[in-house]
Amino acid sequence: MTIRFQFTLLGLMAFSCSEPNLKLIEEASYQGLKKERLGQSTYYVKIPSNTFIDEARGKEGQLGYGLYQIDSVKRNEGSSGFIEIEHGNPISGDSDNDKLIEKVRSHLLDGSTKWKITKTETGYFNAVAHHGKLRLDASSPTRTGLDSMIAIIATLSSR
Repeated sequence: MTIRFQFTLLGLMAFSCSEPNLKLIEEASYQGLKKERLGQSTYYVKIPSNTFIDEARGKEGQLGYGLYQIDSVKRNEGSSGFIEIEHGNPISGDSDNDKLIEKVRSHLLDGSTKWKITKTETGYFNAVAHHGKLRLDASSPTRTGLDSMIAIIATLSSR
């Protein structure tokens, strides 16, 4: 093999191993969204009328905000999200037990964020993303529900 051919082959292999253009999940823009502040932070998110925000403070210093459905039955069985804005010393990290099925992206604040989507043994869909100091989570029993929760979290803004 010539040196030129080797470099071309090496370049093609490196390019094929990189991630292709990821599917973009647009931010939620349907009618009826209301802008809510996340506690006393500078962050705001737009949520549907059937959703509420719950502040969560961890024993290790974490501060985050859960997005849950108002209906208590749907709350346990439906889609939910979590935006962690302050990190503490967590006991454990992301689970490696779930099967990675796809990576997607969404626009968030000042750029693009990559989400890792996994599926649990019980068939639940989860997505995790990191954006600067933020840690973002979404979960749903359906893939379309997961995409909808990612779209809601993508409305996050800061003042």
